[in-house]
Amino acid sequence: MIPDRLYKQWLNIDISNKCSLKCPECVRTKFIKNKIPLPGKDIDLKQFDKISDFFIGKRFDFCGTFSDAIYNKYFIDMLEMCKQKNIDVCVHTAASHRPESWYIDAFNANKNAEWRFGIDGLPKNSHKYRVNQNGEKLFSTMLIAKEKGLPVSWQYIIFDYNKEEIEEAKNLSKLHKINFLLIDTNRKNGINPVSKTKNKFIPKCVHAKRDLAFSITGHITPCCWTNVSWDEPYLKDIFSKENHIDNFEKIEDVFKTTAWVNFFKMLQENPELAPTTCKEKCSVLINDDVEQTEEWFKFDDN
Repeated sequence: MIPDRLYKQWLNIDISNKCSLKCPECVRTKFIKNKIPLPGKDIDLKQFDKISDFFIGKRFDFCGTFSDAIYNKYFIDMLEMCKQKNIDVCVHTAASHRPESWYIDAFNANKNAEWRFGIDGLPKNSHKYRVNQNGEKLFSTMLIAKEKGLPVSWQYIIFDYNKEEIEEAKNLSKLHKINFLLIDTNRKNGINPVSKTKNKFIPKCVHAKRDLAFSITGHITPCCWTNVSWDEPYLKDIFSKENHIDNFEKIEDVFKTTAWVNFFKMLQENPELAPTTCKEKCSVLINDDVEQTEEWFKFDDN
Protein backbone atom coordinates (compact mmCIF):
# COMPACT_ATOMS: atom_id res chain seq x y z
CA MET A 1 0.00 0.00 0.00
CA ILE A 2 1.30 3.43 -0.92
CA PRO A 3 1.38 5.71 2.18
CA ASP A 4 -1.32 8.38 1.94
CA ARG A 5 1.01 11.05 3.30
CA LEU A 6 3.11 10.84 0.13
CA TYR A 7 0.27 12.61 -1.64
CA LYS A 8 0.28 15.39 0.94
CA GLN A 9 3.97 16.25 0.87
CA TRP A 10 6.15 18.39 -1.32
CA LEU A 11 7.86 17.70 -4.63
CA ASN A 12 11.57 17.95 -5.38
CA ILE A 13 11.49 18.94 -9.05
CA ASP A 14 14.15 18.89 -11.77
CA ILE A 15 12.88 21.08 -14.65
CA SER A 16 15.85 21.17 -17.02
CA ASN A 17 18.95 19.25 -18.08
CA LYS A 18 21.13 22.34 -18.33
CA CYS A 19 23.65 23.96 -15.99
CA SER A 20 26.69 26.17 -16.53
CA LEU A 21 28.60 24.79 -13.54
CA LYS A 22 30.97 21.80 -13.40
CA CYS A 23 30.91 20.88 -9.71
CA PRO A 24 33.20 17.81 -9.39
CA GLU A 25 30.82 15.64 -7.37
CA CYS A 26 27.66 16.50 -9.33
CA VAL A 27 26.13 13.56 -11.18
CA ARG A 28 25.87 15.79 -14.23
CA THR A 29 29.66 16.35 -14.26
CA LYS A 30 30.24 12.60 -13.90
CA PHE A 31 27.95 11.87 -16.86
CA ILE A 32 29.84 14.35 -19.03
CA LYS A 33 33.24 13.07 -17.89
CA ASN A 34 32.23 9.50 -18.74
CA LYS A 35 30.69 10.60 -22.07
CA ILE A 36 27.23 9.46 -21.04
CA PRO A 37 24.43 11.40 -22.78
CA LEU A 38 22.51 13.66 -20.41
CA PRO A 39 18.89 12.55 -20.04
CA GLY A 40 15.74 14.52 -20.61
CA LYS A 41 15.02 18.08 -21.65
CA ASP A 42 13.26 21.18 -20.34
CA ILE A 43 9.86 20.42 -18.85
CA ASP A 44 7.25 22.50 -20.72
CA LEU A 45 4.37 24.53 -19.32
CA LYS A 46 1.75 21.93 -20.20
CA GLN A 47 3.62 19.30 -18.19
CA PHE A 48 4.24 21.72 -15.35
CA ASP A 49 0.57 22.69 -15.25
CA LYS A 50 -0.39 19.02 -14.89
CA ILE A 51 2.13 18.43 -12.10
CA SER A 52 1.31 21.62 -10.23
CA ASP A 53 -2.44 20.89 -10.32
CA PHE A 54 -1.79 17.85 -8.14
CA PHE A 55 0.34 19.84 -5.68
CA ILE A 56 -1.93 22.89 -5.27
CA GLY A 57 -1.44 24.27 -1.76
CA LYS A 58 1.69 22.19 -1.19
CA ARG A 59 5.38 22.90 -1.93
CA PHE A 60 7.90 22.67 -4.75
CA ASP A 61 11.64 22.46 -4.19
CA PHE A 62 13.34 23.42 -7.45
CA CYS A 63 16.51 21.46 -6.73
CA GLY A 64 17.86 19.70 -9.77
CA THR A 65 19.78 16.47 -10.01
CA PHE A 66 21.06 17.41 -13.46
CA SER A 67 20.24 21.09 -13.71
CA ASP A 68 19.94 24.50 -12.19
CA ALA A 69 16.30 25.59 -12.42
CA ILE A 70 17.17 29.05 -13.78
CA TYR A 71 17.99 27.52 -17.17
CA ASN A 72 14.48 26.33 -18.00
CA LYS A 73 13.20 28.90 -20.49
CA TYR A 74 9.74 28.84 -18.85
CA PHE A 75 10.96 29.20 -15.28
CA ILE A 76 9.57 32.68 -14.66
CA ASP A 77 6.17 31.51 -15.95
CA MET A 78 6.40 28.56 -13.57
CA LEU A 79 7.07 30.87 -10.63
CA GLU A 80 3.96 32.86 -11.55
CA MET A 81 1.93 29.66 -11.87
CA CYS A 82 3.02 28.52 -8.41
CA LYS A 83 1.91 31.85 -6.97
CA GLN A 84 -1.50 31.52 -8.63
CA LYS A 85 -1.95 27.98 -7.33
CA ASN A 86 -0.77 28.77 -3.79
CA ILE A 87 2.22 26.44 -4.02
CA ASP A 88 5.11 27.24 -1.69
CA VAL A 89 8.39 27.51 -3.57
CA CYS A 90 12.05 27.06 -2.67
CA VAL A 91 14.55 27.69 -5.47
CA HIS A 92 17.96 26.06 -4.95
CA THR A 93 20.45 27.77 -7.24
CA ALA A 94 24.22 27.98 -7.64
CA ALA A 95 24.63 29.00 -11.28
CA SER A 96 25.38 32.67 -11.93
CA HIS A 97 25.14 33.12 -15.69
CA ARG A 98 21.77 34.87 -16.02
CA PRO A 99 21.83 38.69 -16.38
CA GLU A 100 20.70 40.84 -13.46
CA SER A 101 17.55 41.86 -15.35
CA TRP A 102 16.46 38.22 -15.61
CA TYR A 103 16.85 37.68 -11.86
CA ILE A 104 14.83 40.82 -11.15
CA ASP A 105 12.01 39.54 -13.38
CA ALA A 106 12.16 36.17 -11.59
CA PHE A 107 12.04 37.79 -8.15
CA ASN A 108 9.09 39.96 -9.18
CA ALA A 109 7.21 36.95 -10.60
CA ASN A 110 6.72 35.41 -7.16
CA LYS A 111 7.78 37.42 -4.14
CA ASN A 112 6.74 34.61 -1.82
CA ALA A 113 9.33 32.25 -3.28
CA GLU A 114 12.31 31.38 -1.09
CA TRP A 115 15.67 31.46 -2.84
CA ARG A 116 18.56 29.41 -1.48
CA PHE A 117 21.92 30.42 -2.96
CA GLY A 118 24.72 27.83 -3.00
CA ILE A 119 27.92 29.79 -2.33
CA ASP A 120 30.46 27.49 -0.70
CA GLY A 121 32.97 29.74 1.00
CA LEU A 122 33.49 33.48 0.80
CA PRO A 123 32.06 34.66 -2.54
CA LYS A 124 35.53 35.27 -4.01
CA ASN A 125 36.52 31.63 -3.36
CA SER A 126 33.32 29.65 -3.97
CA HIS A 127 34.33 28.79 -7.55
CA LYS A 128 36.92 26.34 -6.16
CA TYR A 129 34.15 23.75 -5.90
CA ARG A 130 31.39 25.45 -7.89
CA VAL A 131 33.50 25.49 -11.03
CA ASN A 132 32.47 28.35 -13.39
CA GLN A 133 30.47 30.10 -10.66
CA ASN A 134 30.89 33.84 -10.18
CA GLY A 135 30.37 33.84 -6.43
CA GLU A 136 30.61 37.60 -6.03
CA LYS A 137 27.93 38.16 -8.69
CA LEU A 138 25.69 35.54 -7.11
CA PHE A 139 26.13 37.12 -3.68
CA SER A 140 25.10 40.48 -5.14
CA THR A 141 22.08 38.76 -6.71
CA MET A 142 21.18 37.37 -3.30
CA LEU A 143 21.25 40.90 -1.88
CA ILE A 144 18.92 42.10 -4.65
CA ALA A 145 16.44 39.37 -3.73
CA LYS A 146 16.75 40.38 -0.08
CA GLU A 147 16.13 44.04 -0.92
CA LYS A 148 12.98 43.05 -2.80
CA GLY A 149 11.66 41.36 0.31
CA LEU A 150 12.03 37.75 -0.74
CA PRO A 151 13.02 35.15 1.87
CA VAL A 152 16.61 34.22 1.03
CA SER A 153 19.29 32.04 2.55
CA TRP A 154 22.97 31.38 1.96
CA GLN A 155 23.84 27.68 1.70
CA TYR A 156 27.47 26.93 2.57
CA ILE A 157 28.87 23.40 2.12
CA ILE A 158 32.05 22.80 4.11
CA PHE A 159 35.22 21.80 2.25
CA ASP A 160 38.88 21.86 3.22
CA TYR A 161 39.39 25.08 1.25
CA ASN A 162 36.65 27.03 3.03
CA LYS A 163 36.49 25.65 6.58
CA GLU A 164 38.59 28.53 7.90
CA GLU A 165 36.21 31.05 6.29
CA ILE A 166 33.07 29.93 8.12
CA GLU A 167 33.06 32.56 10.87
CA GLU A 168 33.77 35.39 8.43
CA ALA A 169 30.95 34.14 6.19
CA LYS A 170 28.56 33.93 9.15
CA ASN A 171 29.42 37.51 10.11
CA LEU A 172 28.85 38.63 6.52
CA SER A 173 25.48 36.90 6.53
CA LYS A 174 24.59 38.50 9.85
CA LEU A 175 25.60 41.93 8.51
CA HIS A 176 23.12 41.59 5.66
CA LYS A 177 20.50 39.78 7.80
CA ILE A 178 20.53 36.70 5.57
CA ASN A 179 19.85 33.24 6.97
CA PHE A 180 22.93 31.03 6.83
CA LEU A 181 22.80 27.27 6.27
CA LEU A 182 26.01 25.40 7.07
CA ILE A 183 26.27 21.86 5.68
CA ASP A 184 28.69 19.03 6.42
CA THR A 185 28.56 16.49 3.64
CA ASN A 186 30.33 13.48 2.14
CA ARG A 187 31.46 15.32 -0.98
CA LYS A 188 35.12 14.99 -1.89
CA ASN A 189 37.36 17.11 0.34
CA GLY A 190 34.55 17.67 2.84
CA ILE A 191 35.67 17.69 6.47
CA ASN A 192 33.04 15.20 7.64
CA PRO A 193 33.25 12.17 5.31
CA VAL A 194 30.46 9.63 5.60
CA SER A 195 31.10 6.23 7.12
CA LYS A 196 30.43 3.26 4.83
CA THR A 197 29.28 1.09 7.74
CA LYS A 198 25.50 0.77 7.77
CA ASN A 199 22.93 -0.87 9.98
CA LYS A 200 19.18 -1.32 9.55
CA PHE A 201 17.38 -0.44 6.30
CA ILE A 202 14.48 1.91 7.06
CA PRO A 203 12.96 3.37 3.86
CA LYS A 204 12.01 6.98 4.58
CA CYS A 205 9.28 7.03 1.93
CA VAL A 206 7.45 4.42 4.05
CA HIS A 207 8.44 5.15 7.65
CA ALA A 208 9.43 8.83 7.74
CA LYS A 209 9.04 12.17 6.07
CA ARG A 210 10.47 12.13 2.56
CA ASP A 211 9.65 14.22 -0.52
CA LEU A 212 8.51 12.84 -3.84
CA ALA A 213 10.53 13.87 -6.87
CA PHE A 214 10.14 14.69 -10.54
CA SER A 215 12.93 13.43 -12.75
CA ILE A 216 14.16 15.20 -15.86
CA THR A 217 13.27 11.93 -17.63
CA GLY A 218 9.60 12.92 -17.19
CA HIS A 219 8.74 10.58 -14.32
CA ILE A 220 7.45 11.02 -10.79
CA THR A 221 9.78 9.07 -8.47
CA PRO A 222 9.72 8.03 -4.78
CA CYS A 223 12.48 10.53 -3.95
CA CYS A 224 15.28 12.52 -5.60
CA TRP A 225 17.89 9.90 -4.60
CA THR A 226 16.34 7.49 -7.09
CA ASN A 227 16.63 9.88 -10.03
CA VAL A 228 19.62 8.08 -11.56
CA SER A 229 18.47 4.54 -10.72
CA TRP A 230 16.75 3.83 -14.01
CA ASP A 231 17.95 0.22 -14.36
CA GLU A 232 17.51 -0.95 -10.75
CA PRO A 233 14.89 -3.58 -9.90
CA TYR A 234 11.43 -2.10 -9.19
CA LEU A 235 12.66 1.41 -10.01
CA LYS A 236 13.18 0.37 -13.62
CA ASP A 237 9.41 -0.11 -13.91
CA ILE A 238 8.73 3.32 -12.40
CA PHE A 239 11.01 4.81 -15.07
CA SER A 240 9.36 2.91 -17.92
CA LYS A 241 8.00 4.63 -21.03
CA GLU A 242 4.51 3.71 -19.89
CA ASN A 243 4.94 5.69 -16.67
CA HIS A 244 5.99 8.95 -18.34
CA ILE A 245 3.69 11.75 -17.20
CA ASP A 246 2.60 12.50 -20.76
CA ASN A 247 0.69 9.20 -20.68
CA PHE A 248 -1.53 10.32 -17.80
CA GLU A 249 -4.32 12.85 -17.69
CA LYS A 250 -3.82 13.35 -13.95
CA ILE A 251 -0.72 12.82 -11.83
CA GLU A 252 -2.67 10.86 -9.21
CA ASP A 253 -3.13 8.10 -11.79
CA VAL A 254 0.65 7.51 -11.75
CA PHE A 255 0.43 6.22 -8.18
CA LYS A 256 -2.17 3.64 -9.17
CA THR A 257 0.12 1.91 -11.66
CA THR A 258 1.44 -1.58 -11.13
CA ALA A 259 5.00 -0.23 -10.90
CA TRP A 260 4.19 2.05 -7.95
CA VAL A 261 2.00 -0.49 -6.15
CA ASN A 262 4.65 -3.21 -6.48
CA PHE A 263 7.45 -0.90 -5.32
CA PHE A 264 5.76 -0.05 -2.03
CA LYS A 265 4.49 -3.57 -1.52
CA MET A 266 8.10 -4.75 -1.80
CA LEU A 267 9.38 -2.14 0.68
CA GLN A 268 6.77 -3.16 3.25
CA GLU A 269 6.72 -6.93 2.76
CA ASN A 270 10.12 -7.85 1.29
CA PRO A 271 12.52 -4.95 2.00
CA GLU A 272 15.52 -7.22 1.43
CA LEU A 273 14.68 -6.95 -2.30
CA ALA A 274 15.00 -3.17 -2.31
CA PRO A 275 17.19 -1.47 -4.94
CA THR A 276 20.78 -0.70 -3.99
CA THR A 277 20.10 3.03 -4.05
CA CYS A 278 17.33 2.66 -1.48
CA LYS A 279 19.50 0.58 0.83
CA GLU A 280 22.41 3.01 0.57
CA LYS A 281 20.37 6.13 1.23
CA CYS A 282 17.92 4.84 3.83
CA SER A 283 20.05 2.70 6.11
CA VAL A 284 20.89 3.79 9.64
CA LEU A 285 24.57 4.32 10.46
CA ILE A 286 25.87 2.33 13.42
CA ASN A 287 28.20 5.10 14.58
CA ASP A 288 27.87 8.85 14.99
CA ASP A 289 28.82 9.74 11.42
CA VAL A 290 26.06 11.15 9.24
CA GLU A 291 25.76 11.47 5.51
CA GLN A 292 24.83 15.14 5.79
CA THR A 293 24.28 17.45 8.74
CA GLU A 294 22.77 20.91 8.56
CA GLU A 295 23.02 23.82 10.97
CA TRP A 296 20.96 26.98 10.53
CA PHE A 297 21.95 30.43 11.72
CA LYS A 298 18.93 32.71 11.59
CA PHE A 299 19.80 36.29 10.74
CA ASP A 300 16.86 37.14 8.48
CA ASP A 301 14.41 39.60 10.01
CA ASN A 302 11.67 39.01 7.42
